[in-house]
Amino acid sequence: MSSVGRPHVELGMYPFASVEWAWDEIWSAIHERAAWTPPSLTRSGDVHARWHDSDCLVTHVCGWPFAALHRDEMHLIGAFALDLPEADGGHYHSVLLSPHDRPLDQLVSSEAHAVANSPDSLSGWLSLLGATVGGAEKWPGTVTFTSAHHESLVALASRKADIASIDSLSLALIAAEEPELVAGLHRVGLGPRIPTPAITVRRTVDLEQVDELQHAFREALTDPTTEAARTALHIAGFAENGLDDYLAILALGPTG
Repeated sequence: MSSVGRPHVELGMYPFASVEWAWDEIWSAIHERAAWTPPSLTRSGDVHARWHDSDCLVTHVCGWPFAALHRDEMHLIGAFALDLPEADGGHYHSVLLSPHDRPLDQLVSSEAHAVANSPDSLSGWLSLLGATVGGAEKWPGTVTFTSAHHESLVALASRKADIASIDSLSLALIAAEEPELVAGLHRVGLGPRIPTPAITVRRTVDLEQVDELQHAFREALTDPTTEAARTALHIAGFAENGLDDYLAILALGPTG
């Protein structure tokens, strides 16, 4: 669905078909409280491109690109607090998975093939490096970037890869849709504690509207009418994450 040339919003970090209805219900509750926003979500299929799209007023940004590249272009609204075993409020851990039932230290070697969704992914790449090689720029073995956490799981399940770091919310949603894909995989560790993806609004939006939108998120994520949607998305509520939560990510080191 294209929205080029007109204001739009896209919460596209977790674009799984089974929860599209839930994102729509949550956005509808937000729009009711911030009527200046577009009434419905756009689904372009490329949330990364929306980070550079000046017409995309509100979006969902991975923590590393937000902190390193986009923080001067966007106001930070906050983040989704997650209801997952790997989460506490607006922070969470990725899950390290392998098709091999071995201790983590035995999976970190020059013979091991790692997969990650992209080299600028906080949950997929930086978390893998942070959990295994102390944030060094390079994995000791070979690496393939798959473009998506789902494709990383496919590589693990088919034993074409030895290890991956998977965003824990992506993992929960994929496991619900395709339990057979993750059934044979082993949890071998957790990534470092990181903030959940940032909810942002363009700096072209005035500060009064920014405050209104933040209030709309806060209220919508406690409204009983969104309870079913929040349950489906493992959202516990609104997290008051600040810029410092994301700047701390930069200490994990450069992408490699």
